Amino acid sequence: MSNKPLALTASLLAVLAAAPPAIAQNSGITETDIVYTGTSPYHNIAVVDESGIRTLYFDDTMESRMEVKNPYAGAFEYTDYFQTIWLWKPDIKSILMMGLGGASTQKAMAHYHPEVTMETAEIDPMVAEVAKKYFSYVLGDKQKLTVIDGRQFLLHSKNKYDAILMDAYTQGRYGASIPYELVTKEFFQLTKDHLAPDGVLAYNIIQVLKGYNTSDMVASMYRTMKEVFPQVYIFNAQTSLNTVMVATLKKDALSHDALKKIATDMVSTKKITFPSFLERLDNFQADPPPNYRTSPLLTDDFAPVESLTGPSANNVKPAASGAAKPAAASATPAASTAKPKTTSATTP
Repeated sequence: MSNKPLALTASLLAVLAAAPPAIAQNSGITETDIVYTGTSPYHNIAVVDESGIRTLYFDDTMESRMEVKNPYAGAFEYTDYFQTIWLWKPDIKSILMMGLGGASTQKAMAHYHPEVTMETAEIDPMVAEVAKKYFSYVLGDKQKLTVIDGRQFLLHSKNKYDAILMDAYTQGRYGASIPYELVTKEFFQLTKDHLAPDGVLAYNIIQVLKGYNTSDMVASMYRTMKEVFPQVYIFNAQTSLNTVMVATLKKDALSHDALKKIATDMVSTKKITFPSFLERLDNFQADPPPNYRTSPLLTDDFAPVESLTGPSANNVKPAASGAAKPAAASATPAASTAKPKTTSATTP
């Protein structure tokens, strides 16, 4: 954000009072910067323009951004890693994405892969309208949108997709949080059932890898995905606290060198024209999180997402039986119930 002075006029105070906390607390934002504010059943939403960059806020989190003059530029780095799915399945023709936000990924796919049909499941109708009105999201034969919870979408769908992309978030106790029903072994089995042969699942997680003996969301997600998918790979964003995991149905593991060769061939033949495609491979990690075997396995019966992402993350320890439970009840939220809830809201 810039350091513009905050003019605390009565009208600005009224606008800020309705804006997400991240907006109201930023002293560099003026009334003229705020393009839109609204409240949905899932979020306080704001759209802010500053220095040629348009940013979408959900509650206390920046969710998406773009350059005002070029809607295909200015997105957060982590969205670039969704382009890597072509390394494992070069013939992608259909994609399902859970989460819309400011439609950064949807626009990139439409621009760089116009042959691909992309469906999006987004639970919040207000987010859908904001994306269309303020973030240049255009629906058509190749870009389709259904306002529905992502897991419910899959439960009612008979379609199979070459790739499924996950970028769905809701507001939790400690800020942005993945809805628990979208991180469990049962959910990943559901996604696997909806993937075409050699299909790919890519998942954005707002958390970075931690060190040894630490139980965190990245490690638990890796362990849970490996229960369902033969191979899981990791990309670490460098400019934000994001980790993108790619799970594949192919049984053979690919090294960084092998992927680099595939990527170089795709770029040289113009199969891929995305600008940072080769650069993002520098952040590839083939090795699993060092603590994944001792991290909780996430299931519909136990998925302590907020404990794994909040300030008490270090207190979540595995039980001797292999199932996991909080070490101290006072430090962690209660275990999730088995039935999925329709609470998943979304990001970019």
